[in-house]
Amino acid sequence: MSLMLEEIRQQPEALRRTIESESGKIARLGTFLKERDLRLIVLVARGSSDNAALYGRYLFETTAGIPVSLAAPSVFTLYDAKLRLDNALVIGVSQSGEGEDINVVLERAKSAGAFTVGITNEPASTMAALVDEALVMQGGKERSVAATKTFTGQMLMFSMLAEALRESGEPIDFTRVPDDVAGALASDDAIRGMVERYVFMDQCVVVGRGLVYACAYEMALKLMETCYVVAERFSTADFFHGPLAIVERHFPTFIFAPPGRTTDGTKQLLERLRDLRADTVVITGDDALTGFTPRTVKLSSEIDERLAAISYIVPGQLFAAHLAAAKGLDPDAPRSLTKVTRTL
Repeated sequence: MSLMLEEIRQQPEALRRTIESESGKIARLGTFLKERDLRLIVLVARGSSDNAALYGRYLFETTAGIPVSLAAPSVFTLYDAKLRLDNALVIGVSQSGEGEDINVVLERAKSAGAFTVGITNEPASTMAALVDEALVMQGGKERSVAATKTFTGQMLMFSMLAEALRESGEPIDFTRVPDDVAGALASDDAIRGMVERYVFMDQCVVVGRGLVYACAYEMALKLMETCYVVAERFSTADFFHGPLAIVERHFPTFIFAPPGRTTDGTKQLLERLRDLRADTVVITGDDALTGFTPRTVKLSSEIDERLAAISYIVPGQLFAAHLAAAKGLDPDAPRSLTKVTRTL
């Protein structure tokens, strides 16, 4: 078994440990931050961490009502820009805590008046030492180059912090998350049986919208880095604005479709893809969306829409790991990649 698959399967326990360890700290941090009159949240990350930050953006804006910007580190590292960050919260995200450009942004943001938070898997990292508050995932060492348990850990951290900043609305029960992820892992056999169909796939599209938009980005990244598949990622809405033209008979298309606010748009897309006779795989907990294609990964209909991305990415991770194996590739050692990437 690959390290990637091992770490995918470790996720329920890793998430449970993180909830137990960090809940109190995040609640206290939320109380402190709500007293600072935050006007802006800036998220800074690269790679899978940047995909988790995309989920964080949707969460903070829909839950806390605070505008969010996904930082471009080059603004600081290449162009030496001086930003005014009073009343801003800047959150750096890095599994290792050693991303040099991420840490430069955090240092500059702190000197520009921002309150800084780091989300990392390494408590002794450079990031953890330089931020005002470090939130540490309890995932254990991640050895596979392809991030899996740290990605879901980062999404969990974002959801817990967004909840701590929430002013009103229905509270979230995070204790269900590990069980939801365990339920998603039950799709393993179905996905293993599905991937042989895609052994010769060299390009595809991955689609999601809203709170699962980040899943489209992350599954596409996993297919690119472990299976060497050219995978484009789109929101359901954007896909209708031009990219739909690339779809023809048997074109592989993967759709993240949790029940909720995005259902109507997803249904319209699935109807169009069926008309085009695309080769569509849909990951959904909505019975109404399972009839559009024979290739469906069915998840629980009881998963909270606000937390769905944490569970829904699991079939995408499994698909990439099994497809890499079916292609005769080692997902733990993608060519040209290392676990810690240092850029400025």
